[in-house]
Amino acid sequence: MAGASVKVVVRVRPFNSRETSKESKCIIQMSGNTTTIINPKAPKETKSFNFDYSYWSHTSVSQNYLKKDIKMK
Repeated sequence: MAGASVKVVVRVRPFNSRETSKESKCIIQMSGNTTTIINPKAPKETKSFNFDYSYWSHTSVSQNYLKKDIKMK
């Protein structure tokens, strides 16, 4: 498969009922195709990753919001 490439997509899903009942906090932030994970014990410590596509489904308030039932191509 010479010249083949792989596209990597990341999606942040909404909390499930268990996470909601435990009042979990989302530690993911997205800006464009950069996804940042925040250390909940040390919020100034972060790790950032770049993906081909980043979709936010945690809440519907985002320009990158993606419904679960939409198929990615």
